[in-house]
Amino acid sequence: MAVFIKAIPTLRGAVADRYEKRSEENIRRRASVSFSKEAANSYAILRKKSVKK
Repeated sequence: MAVFIKAIPTLRGAVADRYEKRSEENIRRRASVSFSKEAANSYAILRKKSVKK
């Protein structure tokens, strides 16, 4: 039995350039987010919950 496989669209021209530029910016910014405040808050909540056993 033959199964139809849908073609994957390909970006070209200005749209492709814009996509590549945005993806490179996102890759550079990916490691710049600091979750230390959220992690400290989570640890504090877990410590508080473990004490109330």
